[in-house]
Amino acid sequence: MKLGKKIWFGLGMIANTVILFLLSFYFMSLPWLAGDEKLLIWSSAAIKLLQQEAPPSERFALINTSYDLTLIDRYDEFGFPVGNQAITDRAKLADLMSVINAAEDKPAFIFFDILFESPTDDDPLLEEELQRFPNHILSYHLAENQEPILPVLDSVNIGLSDYVVGNIFDGVYKYQLVYQDSLKLSPLKIYEKLHHVNASKVGPFIKLGDYVTLNNFIINYRVLQKDIMNLEAGFNPISLGELLFLPPEEINSFLADKIVIVGDFLENDMHETLFEITAGPLILMNVLLSLESQDTYINLLFWIILTVGFLYLSYMTLTSKDAIEESIKKRFNNAGILKYAVGFASYLLILTIISLITFFVFNIHLNVFFLACYCYGVDKTNDWIRTLRTK
Repeated sequence: MKLGKKIWFGLGMIANTVILFLLSFYFMSLPWLAGDEKLLIWSSAAIKLLQQEAPPSERFALINTSYDLTLIDRYDEFGFPVGNQAITDRAKLADLMSVINAAEDKPAFIFFDILFESPTDDDPLLEEELQRFPNHILSYHLAENQEPILPVLDSVNIGLSDYVVGNIFDGVYKYQLVYQDSLKLSPLKIYEKLHHVNASKVGPFIKLGDYVTLNNFIINYRVLQKDIMNLEAGFNPISLGELLFLPPEEINSFLADKIVIVGDFLENDMHETLFEITAGPLILMNVLLSLESQDTYINLLFWIILTVGFLYLSYMTLTSKDAIEESIKKRFNNAGILKYAVGFASYLLILTIISLITFFVFNIHLNVFFLACYCYGVDKTNDWIRTLRTK
């Protein structure tokens, strides 16, 4: 190859590598997965789940509100009563907070993954007790027009607890830490308060002190729904009403110095995930554990692995012959229609290997299917251009 062609070839590789980086982080920022990637992500995540140890159960206290409900009036959009609706009993929540506030040893933090959208007569007392305990966060959600539906309780700490999921696959596979560039989700706000850092969004990344993570990542589950049903695992949620039957000293002994998560763990707040149907509060707990374990820690090695991999992919797309592609073609030369897909298969294979490396080292999966489509498209375009030049 002449010097001029080598220079242009090198510039083309660099440009294509930059495009692969941009596409990778764009696809990572999307809330959904390609259907063909779910098997790869599930299988690799299952292997990692078998290898990692469960977090210490004594650090958390899970309080279930599935059966602690009360009826209030339901109103239509014009303010007329149309019946009743069941909500978490806020009088019981106020009683719980009263016991906690009277204790000498208090919980490290309390997270209420509960809707507080409709007013009740018990709100003033609950609000007063919450204001006496600043280390808490209440969930809020977004309406269909993306406007926040804020809790009816004033002067309390709140965090967005929506799952920004793609309805194409109806499941919580990824989790987004900051939504619309400014709305911090609850696990991130809890992490900030527990570790005394301030999170800032920088493009597709979140900076937490010296720790940089992706804003949108696949959740690494450490505690599964089946674990909270297993008495030996130590994560069993206790019902709110059952807890309040205990003497105050036993309640405080159970909750002292723990991260307390209050929500519906068993009935209504259930979502499909990679492994099983999982309660919403448990999903948020796993996101917090991912942040604390720095699962998606991005450092120099991450950039080196991607750069080397993408440079090689760029070489494959811009050259007419590549060792891996040629070996695959030779393997499937007489395999009917498969021989026409060997080019795409070679890109898919390389990207799968890169994705597995980045997942097991950094807990970051690449969107291999879409990247393989891009590489294959560039490859075929170059083949077409070379064919025109030879005519």
